[in-house]
Amino acid sequence: MKTTFSLLSIHKRLLTALVVIAFIFMALFARLFFVQIIYGKTYSARAVDQWTRDLPLEAKRGSIFDRNGNALAVCQTTYNVYVRPNAVKDATSVARVLSDVLGVSFEKAYTLCSTKGVSEALVKMQATEAQMQAIVDANALGVYFSQNIQRYYPYGDLLTQVLGYLSIDNQGQSGLEAFYDYYLKGINGKALTEGDLIGRELDDNLVQYLPSIDGNSLYTSLDLSLQVALENVLEVIMQKQEAKGAYGILMNPNTGEILAMSNKPSFDLNNVPRDDLTTMLDQSKNKTVVDVYEPGSTFKILTMAAALEENITTENEVFYDPGYRIVDGDRIKCWRTIGHGSQTLTEGFCNSCNSVFMDLALRLGTDKFYEYLEKFGVNSTTEIDFLGESSGILMPISQVKNVDLARIGFGHAVAVTMVGLLTAISSIINGGTSITPSFVNSIVASNGQTISLKNNASKRVVSESTSARIRAMMSQAVNKQEIRSFVPGYDIGGKTGTAQKYENGVIASGKYVSSFIGIYPAEKPEYILLIAVDEPSAGAYYGSLVAAPYGKMFFEQMFSILNIPPQDLEADLEKMEKNIVVPNLVGKGLATAVSELIECGLQYEIQGEGEIVQNQLLPAGSLTYKDDIVLLIT
Repeated sequence: MKTTFSLLSIHKRLLTALVVIAFIFMALFARLFFVQIIYGKTYSARAVDQWTRDLPLEAKRGSIFDRNGNALAVCQTTYNVYVRPNAVKDATSVARVLSDVLGVSFEKAYTLCSTKGVSEALVKMQATEAQMQAIVDANALGVYFSQNIQRYYPYGDLLTQVLGYLSIDNQGQSGLEAFYDYYLKGINGKALTEGDLIGRELDDNLVQYLPSIDGNSLYTSLDLSLQVALENVLEVIMQKQEAKGAYGILMNPNTGEILAMSNKPSFDLNNVPRDDLTTMLDQSKNKTVVDVYEPGSTFKILTMAAALEENITTENEVFYDPGYRIVDGDRIKCWRTIGHGSQTLTEGFCNSCNSVFMDLALRLGTDKFYEYLEKFGVNSTTEIDFLGESSGILMPISQVKNVDLARIGFGHAVAVTMVGLLTAISSIINGGTSITPSFVNSIVASNGQTISLKNNASKRVVSESTSARIRAMMSQAVNKQEIRSFVPGYDIGGKTGTAQKYENGVIASGKYVSSFIGIYPAEKPEYILLIAVDEPSAGAYYGSLVAAPYGKMFFEQMFSILNIPPQDLEADLEKMEKNIVVPNLVGKGLATAVSELIECGLQYEIQGEGEIVQNQLLPAGSLTYKDDIVLLIT
C-alpha cells in the first residue's frame, strides 16, 4: 500500500511547529519580561539579601544643649559584637578572646562560635572602643562589629525628669528625649558584605556602606548654672524639711522660656533603675507638668487680678475679718482663726486673708469669675512642649454653689499643675498677655540648618494697669510693706501658699503642699520662680516658713550667678537690722504669747487649735528683725 504525502499537509505541520515554537519563545519572553522588568527590582533585592550580610550602622542621636551651648545630653560610640560561626576557624581560641575581653562566659562564647547553621549571633551589646580594638588586635577571625550609639548625660541626675531617658535601643521613653524623639533619633544605615551559600565571607568581597544620617540637636532655653542652683536648693529642702518631694520652676514670664525646672527625688540618668519599676516610674515623672494639686493662697493672685480688672474693689477698701465667713450656712475659716480685724485690700493680700478673697469671689459671681479663670487657662493645658501635661480641674459651672465659689477664691476646690499656675500668673504680671511655656528654642540639623521654634500668639487677659497693681501688691507682700526687704537691695515680689492634700477624695490629715511664687524685678519682671514642698514634716507647714526662705535662697544665688548688683543696699540693710530677741513662749497661753510678740514688734502665725503654746519657730533667744514671723504651735 502506497503512502502519499500532500504538500498541503507538510505546510500545515511546519506551520504548527512554528506556532508552537513561537508560543514557547513568547512565553519565555513574557516570563523574562516579568522577571526582568516587572519584578526585576524585587528579585534583585532578594538576591542581594541572599548573598550579602548586613550590620546596622546606628545613627548618632542629636545632642541636647542649654541656652549657652553647654551639653546636657550627648552620645558615645559603642559597638555591638557579632560572631559568624561559618567564618570562625578556631572556635576555642576565638571564644577565649571573647570571654577575656568582653566578660562573657567561655561556655556561652564557645557555643556561639561553634553552632553550625546559624549565620550570625550577637555576643554583646555596647562594648567599648577599647574592647573592640582588643578583639581586632587578637585577630579573632569570624568576629564582626556594628557601631552603636550610647546616650550619656554629663551631669547625671541633673534635669532627670526634664531630659528623660532612652530605651536600650535608643528610643526616647520620657521627657524631652521622648517629645522630640522624631528630631533627635536620625536615620540608621547599613554595612553590606558578600558571603557564599552557607554564609562564609568571600575573599576580596565587595563592602557597601549605606551611611547613617545623624539626628538633629536641641538648643533649649535652660540655663545650666541656674539649674544647678535650683537643684541644690531643692536638695536642702528635702533634708531640712524632711519632705516627700520638692519642686521648682524658673521661667521668663514674658516669653515662656523655661530657665530651670527640677523635681526631687530623682535618679542618675546614666543609671536608670530599670530593676525597680515603681521607683523608675515615680521619679521619672515630671510632676510639675503632669500632676495637679490644690494651690492654696498662691491662687489668690488670680482672684485679685479678676477683681481689680472688673473694678469691684480698690486697694484702699477696708475689709473686716473675724477669722471666718459664713457662706450657704457653712463656716469657712481664715488660716488665722482669730482673724485679721480691719484691713485694707492691700493689707488683706499681704496678710493672705481668706475672708477678703471669699468676698471678692462672691462679688464677681460664678459666671464672671469662671470667665476669667478660663482666660487664665486654669481649665486647660498650657501646650508646653512636653508629653503628659494635665489640664487644670474646675468644678462644672452648673454645679458651683456660693460656698464652692468662696473656696475657689482663696485657692481651694480647684486643682492646677505647677507649670499651669506659673503660666497663668505670668500672663497677669507681664503686662497682661498670655504666654506658652517652652523648653526648646531651636532645632539644628547635622548639616547646620536651623529650625527656630515660635511660641503661640498671645492674647490679652488683663490690662497693663491691673498688671502693675498686682505687681505692687506682690512686692509689698514679701517686703512687709516697706518694713524690710525680702533680699536686701533687690526689688522682689511674691506670694506664699499652703494647701491641704486629698487622699481618696477626703482631706489627708497633716499633709500639706507649701509653696512660694516670686518675681524679679517686681516693677518689670524678667524672672518668675515657683518653689513647692510636698508634705514637709520638720515641724512647720506654712508656705511663708517652709517655702519662702528657699525662694530667698535661690534668688540670692541667682543674683550671684548672673552678676546682678544690688540697688539701695544700705537703706535696705538698715531696715533689716536684727535687734529683737525672740521671747520664750512655750507653755504660755496663746493670748499671752500673742500679746508678747506684738509688744516686741513681731508678727505671728498659729498652727493648731489649742490654747497652750507647745513649741515655737523662731526659737526663744533668737536675734531677729522687726515684723519677722514667729510660728506658735499649739
